[in-house]
Amino acid sequence: MEIIILETDRQPQNNQEPTGEPRTRKRSSLNNNEDRISTLPNVLLHHILSFVDAVQVVQTCVLSKRWMNVWKSHPYLDFNFETFSSLINSDYYDDEVNNFTDFIYHVLVRRHNLKAVKISLDILRDTRCSLVESLIYYAVKHHVEEISINTAHWDMPIVLPHCFFDCESLRSLKLKVDGGIALPKSLGLQSLKTLHLGGARNFDGKIFSSCPNLENLKIEDICLNTIENFNIHALNLKSLEILNWRYSRIMRGCKVMLFAPKLTSFKFDGNTPLFWSEVNLTSLDDVNVVLQRYHHSHNYPFYVVEDEYISEEDETEQGLGLNLIKMLHQFCSAKSLTLSMNIIEILSEVPDALDKHPSPFSNLKYLKLKTDHKDVTLPAHVLNYFLRSSSFLKAQTHEAVKLFEGSSFHYQNACECLSSA
Repeated sequence: MEIIILETDRQPQNNQEPTGEPRTRKRSSLNNNEDRISTLPNVLLHHILSFVDAVQVVQTCVLSKRWMNVWKSHPYLDFNFETFSSLINSDYYDDEVNNFTDFIYHVLVRRHNLKAVKISLDILRDTRCSLVESLIYYAVKHHVEEISINTAHWDMPIVLPHCFFDCESLRSLKLKVDGGIALPKSLGLQSLKTLHLGGARNFDGKIFSSCPNLENLKIEDICLNTIENFNIHALNLKSLEILNWRYSRIMRGCKVMLFAPKLTSFKFDGNTPLFWSEVNLTSLDDVNVVLQRYHHSHNYPFYVVEDEYISEEDETEQGLGLNLIKMLHQFCSAKSLTLSMNIIEILSEVPDALDKHPSPFSNLKYLKLKTDHKDVTLPAHVLNYFLRSSSFLKAQTHEAVKLFEGSSFHYQNACECLSSA
């Protein structure tokens, strides 16, 4: 740990006044009501305003003449419905949505014709397609670098306008739509480095290979119930997150392929294990796996969301445990492995499977358990499974096994486990 000590300005010796402006004049200038923020250049004001919503940015126009037009050149446009609705009094939801939409159009029309750095829309209600299209048109025209759209549209999936695929300036894109997004076969965004897709329906993943500089990818709540092959091919991908992966939304027998030779970080959150048909993860360092569900079979809970179903193999603890082991074996090069506590509970129910399928984690340095409970027990045979192939874990023992979000940690027969390893 590095400690940096910042020294305060020393007082001049012999009670001499420091060179420059006399102290009395400095005090008088500090005590008056001078508006120092307004004297800042626009670039600094824009940076300060980038942390607040567009409504609050526009409201600054009443402060003084200096502020009347600052918002018109502001390059960060953050339209948040919750913030907007909290500032208006309306008994009708439709009025709020219409007023919010009108506000966005007014800002876009009155804003100066300057480059926009970021455009963000956050309204978790049914939204007009025309509003999303207008924002995208505006973003492309003004060479935006970051687009974030988090909304809902239930009538039909939102379709991206054709001009969007010609946006050469775009570096970060978030499209999260409850109700679905209809994606093309290719995005062709050459400068894109970060992509977050939520609610996308039935696409084969080929769009990822059309973004040659993609480094960070997050996909969640996707539906692949008509897709036989889902392919993630990204030569420069470093971080991948697959969240809310649900068995009921994936076509049975769907083959998932991953080719990302530079991938170092992977996070998975779903209600069924994920298997790669083809995968090469030799550069993978950090893995985080969360299983969302619990059931009541014997001594451990298992929850399945209503109108949700799971695979026949996962209905028994033996089948689920074996599938988990197969999934974990895909991450054999990982140096850090974070697991939800229910995964440990499921593995503890299949000791024979742990013996038949030895741990492949020869590079493992950190085993981290994620739990909400203060007291956690890690069964000896499960700990031994991870210790068996990692010389680093054997040497570090108590220091290498860490607990997240908890205050105490217990081993079952820990001494026997460590000695047998």
